[in-house]
Amino acid sequence: MISKFPKHIVTPAVLAETENFLVKLAENHEEIENAQRLRYKVFNLEQNRGLKNTEKFGIDFDEYDEYCMHLIVIEKSSGDVIGTYRVHLGCIANSAKGFYSSKEYEIHGLYNLADKCIELGRTCIDPKFRSGAIIAFLWGAITELLVRADLIYMLGCVSLENTESAAGWALYEYLCRKNLLCKDIKATPRPGFKMDRPPKNIIDNILSDEASLKNIIPPLFKGYLHLGALICGEPAIDRDFGAIDFFIILNIETVPERYKRHFNYRKNTEKKP
Repeated sequence: MISKFPKHIVTPAVLAETENFLVKLAENHEEIENAQRLRYKVFNLEQNRGLKNTEKFGIDFDEYDEYCMHLIVIEKSSGDVIGTYRVHLGCIANSAKGFYSSKEYEIHGLYNLADKCIELGRTCIDPKFRSGAIIAFLWGAITELLVRADLIYMLGCVSLENTESAAGWALYEYLCRKNLLCKDIKATPRPGFKMDRPPKNIIDNILSDEASLKNIIPPLFKGYLHLGALICGEPAIDRDFGAIDFFIILNIETVPERYKRHFNYRKNTEKKP
């Protein structure tokens, strides 16, 4: 329910609209459950990963859902939720259960930034709508939330579809060589999430084929990197969800100007109530 979040952030609930779609914040339990059903459809049924204890209900849910806002894209003709993002305000994370990412990582340097950030996660789009337009629609809505809330950082765990540890470590080395490792925030996988590092020759073999290595990076992760996101440390293995994760951070103020214009980012000059 969005009534528990600051009114200047969640009002109006509809963030953008086109002839065929609208993107909004879920306003009631039914809309949140529709987002969770889409998450289950994508994570558990399509990708054969996701949380195992959700199979009984056919929805993907965890203890962080009640502390988060849920962005949903609705296809107008059917009324179906066809895309979703979970949005966790840093100020709420600081005062409640903490960040979801902190389950996997011990994160140093984040505390002083927490009130200026949102944590994003549980991103998924119905397979019939993966042309790129819906994720861009969602990113535009996230930008609007950043402006309303006067925030500048986006962070969270982004997952690989490949679960081979060698692929995760090779990608880490590749991104470090591209100077895409954040110097200010350091995320270290917690016990239980640490991933064994294979021998150097195995990693080097993957690194030697850059074209194949780039194919390891899912489209969503590539999108964040194009916007200027940085990884904050080594990959972690989420065994419950069945994924290799990287903790990333993105400063909206460093995003290239052409993307800012595309997503209608502007400074918030209004005083909050």
